[in-house]
Amino acid sequence: MKLVGHTPAEVMRFERFDDFYYHPGNGFPLDKRVNFQSLDLFVAPEDATRVAAIRGGDADIAPVNLAALKQVEAGGGRLEFGQESVYMMVTVLQCWERDLPCHDKRVRQALNYAIPKKLIQEQLYGGSEVFQTKGWGRVTPSTLGYTPALDPFPYDPDKARQLLADAGYPNGEGFGTLIINTAPATSLPFLVESAQLAGESYKRELGIDVEVRVSDRSSIQKASRAWELPGQVKWLDNETRKDDGGAGHDNPDSVYRRHGDPELFPVAAAPSRILDPEERTKALEELYVLLKDESYTLDVDYVNVPWAVGPNVLTWNHCPWRLIPRRFTP
Repeated sequence: MKLVGHTPAEVMRFERFDDFYYHPGNGFPLDKRVNFQSLDLFVAPEDATRVAAIRGGDADIAPVNLAALKQVEAGGGRLEFGQESVYMMVTVLQCWERDLPCHDKRVRQALNYAIPKKLIQEQLYGGSEVFQTKGWGRVTPSTLGYTPALDPFPYDPDKARQLLADAGYPNGEGFGTLIINTAPATSLPFLVESAQLAGESYKRELGIDVEVRVSDRSSIQKASRAWELPGQVKWLDNETRKDDGGAGHDNPDSVYRRHGDPELFPVAAAPSRILDPEERTKALEELYVLLKDESYTLDVDYVNVPWAVGPNVLTWNHCPWRLIPRRFTP
C-alpha cells in the first residue's frame, strides 16, 4: 500500500501499490499484492469501540479479545486468529554486570521455572486456542531452527527454589527487589496482567520482593537500549520472525545485547554466515537450544491474536510471522 492521507491520532489512508515486489513474477512463491484498492487505518484504543465498529459496518477488521466472540457473531462477523503473531518478549537486562543476581545463570533459570505459564494461558487467555506455550522467545514452530527442545521450561517452583538457593539466595534472601517493566499492548491483550501473575509467583514461590512497573512501551525500550535497567526484567510484546538469527546475542556493540560472554558472541553470529538453508536451519537449532539454556530471554511464549472480521471480508490468508529475515549476510 502507499500512504495518501494522514490525520494524526485519527486515521491513515492508503491505496494499493501495484508494483509491490512480492509476487511470482519476481520469483516469489505467493502473490502478496492486496486484492482491494484502498485501506483506512483508524485509531480505536478501546476494545468496545472496535467491536461496535465491526457490528455497525464501520470497520472490516479489528483486533479484539476472545470475550467479544458472541457480540461479533451477532453483528454478522466472525473471529479469525493470526497464528504465531506476537510473543511475550521477556528479557533479563544487563546481566553482564557481575554484581547483579542475574549474572548467575541459575538465577535466570530460576526465574524461568517460576513463571506460571499454564495459569497465564488458562486464566487470562482462556486456553490454547489463543495462547501457546511452544518455542523460545520469538522462535515459534514456523521459525527456521524451531525444535520441540525449545518449548518453555515447565512451571517447577521446587526446582526454581533450589536453583536460587544454589546461587546464594535461599528464600530470596539478599536478592533485593526485582523490577518488572511492562506496558499495555493492543497487539497482545493481558500483557500487564501476565507480568503481574509472574511477579506474584516470584514473591510466593521464591521469596523475592517484586515491583511491577507499568509504563509505556517506548519509554521502556528507550531505557533498555540506553542500558539504564540493570538486573531488571523487560516484559513487552514483540513480533515473531521467520529467521531471527542470533538477535541480541551476536553483537557486543548492539543496544539490544543480552550478555557479556566473549565466547558466546561469535557462536551466536555464526549461523548468519551460512547460506545453505538446511545447514543454516541445523545451526540455528543448536544455537537456540544453547541460548534457551542461558536464559537471558525467559520463556512464556506466543499469542494467536484474535481479530474481529466483518462480512465484507470473504477470505484472509494469515502469514504466521514477520516474513523478512532480521539481516542479510553476504
